[in-house]
Amino acid sequence: MRYEFQQADLYEQWAAPALDGGPILPAPISGSAYIVVYLPNGSQTIPNPLYQYKFDHSDLSSFPDAPFDIWEETKRYPSTTTAAASSQDKLVGQQITQSQDSYAQRFMNLLQAYPRFANFSNSAWTPESPGYDSLESLHNQIHGLIGNGGHMSIIDYAGFDPLFWLHHANVDRLLAIWQALHPDSFVEPSIEPVGSAVIAQFTRTDVHTPLKPFRSDTKGDFWTSDSAADVTRFGYSYPEIQGKSVPQVKAAVNALYAASAGKTITRRSSIETDPKLAPLIAAGLSNEAPIETIPDLPATGNYTEYLANIRVQRQALEQAFFIHIFVGDFNPDPKSWTFEPSLVGSHAIITPYVMKRDPLQSTIVTGQIPLTRALRADEQKGLVDMTNEGNTKEYLTRNLHWRVTTMDDKEVPRDQVPDLKISVVAANVSAAQADDEFPVWGEMIVQTDITSGRPAGLGTGDAV
Repeated sequence: MRYEFQQADLYEQWAAPALDGGPILPAPISGSAYIVVYLPNGSQTIPNPLYQYKFDHSDLSSFPDAPFDIWEETKRYPSTTTAAASSQDKLVGQQITQSQDSYAQRFMNLLQAYPRFANFSNSAWTPESPGYDSLESLHNQIHGLIGNGGHMSIIDYAGFDPLFWLHHANVDRLLAIWQALHPDSFVEPSIEPVGSAVIAQFTRTDVHTPLKPFRSDTKGDFWTSDSAADVTRFGYSYPEIQGKSVPQVKAAVNALYAASAGKTITRRSSIETDPKLAPLIAAGLSNEAPIETIPDLPATGNYTEYLANIRVQRQALEQAFFIHIFVGDFNPDPKSWTFEPSLVGSHAIITPYVMKRDPLQSTIVTGQIPLTRALRADEQKGLVDMTNEGNTKEYLTRNLHWRVTTMDDKEVPRDQVPDLKISVVAANVSAAQADDEFPVWGEMIVQTDITSGRPAGLGTGDAV
C-alpha cells in the first residue's frame, strides 16, 4: 500500500506499483487484526482499524439481509456465506494486482480521450451519449474486487469496510486530477432518470442542485457541485496537482501510471520535478530508476489502440456481477478467472442487495477494457503482427473471450444476461513527444466483424 499524505489526506493508490515493491494490499490493511502502536509511555496492541469493522449485535439485528445479519465483522471475498466465513485478503490482493495494469490503462485513457465531464463521470449509456468508460466504472471495479460477495460489493453495506474510505479518497483524487486537466468541463444540466432518496425521478439537476444531506454552513445551506468543485475549498490538495500547470500535471501522471499503462516513451524518465513530490509517487520519476514495461510505444508517429466495450443492463442479474475479458485461453473454472494470466480486465456491476428489474427504471451501464498492452505482449511472442490490421483483427476474433460471473464465482451464460453487448473499437493515436504530454486520440471505430455472431457480441445493425 502507498500511504500518501498531503495536508493530512490519506488514500489508497490502486493503479501504481507500491514504492517498496510490496503487495498493493499489504499488511497494514490485510495482515493482522491487531497492530502495535508506539506512544510516549510505551507500546500498545490495538485492533487494526484498517483490517475490518466489528459490529455489535444491535447493529446486526437491524440488517435485513443474509448473510450480513450474521457476520460479526466486515468480510472481503468471504470464504463462505455462513457465520464461520473468513475474509480472503490474500486473494483480494492477488485480484487487485492482476487488475492493476488494466486500472492504470483505463484511468490514463479517461484523462486522454474523455474531455467531457458527463462521459467521464458516470457509467450510464444512451445512444446520444455513447462514451463507454468512466470514473464510476473504475470505482465499481475496486468495489467488486475487494468485496466479491462481501460488504464492499453491495451498495447497502460497502461503507462499513474501512477500505471504503481509502478507496473513495482516491476516487476524489482521480477526479481532482481530471479536473486539473479539463477545467472547462463540469456538471451539465440533465434530467434525473431514476431518482434517489433526495432527488425525485425526472427532476432537472444542474451544478447548483443541493447535494443533500451535506450542509455547507451552520445556516442550513447545502453543498452544491459548484461550491464543492475545488478540493482546496476543503483545505487540502493532492501532490500531482498542487500549484502545477497542465503540463506539470501530465508529467506527474505519466510518471505514476505510464509504465503500468504501457504508455511510456522511454525506459527511463527524464522528468525534473519537485523533490517533495518524488518520494510520494512512482520511483520512475528519477533519472536513475528503470521503468519495466511491455514494450514501449513508438517514440514518434501513430499507433492503434484496441479496446473492448462493455454494455449491459445494471439490473440484469438482480445482483452484483463481473464481466471478465480475456485475450487467449483460460481455465474453465470460474473461480480462477480473476487470476488468469490471459485476463485483461474484470468489469464490476455493483448493486444494492435487492435489485429488481424494472422496465421503467432500467439503466444501461458501460465499461471499457484496454486490449493493446495484451496484444503487444503477444506480438513480442510472435503470435500477432500489430502492424497488420487484418492480422490483428483475425487474432482478436480467435482469442478475445468474455464471461460473466456473479460475486460468488458462479458463471452466468452470456446469452442469458439482458442487454449484454461486447464490442471492439480501434482508434488511431498520435504518440506523445515528451514526458509532459499525452497521446492524441482519433475517433474510435467499431470493429463489428470481431464480435458478430458470438454470444452477446455486437453484430451488424446493433446500436453502438
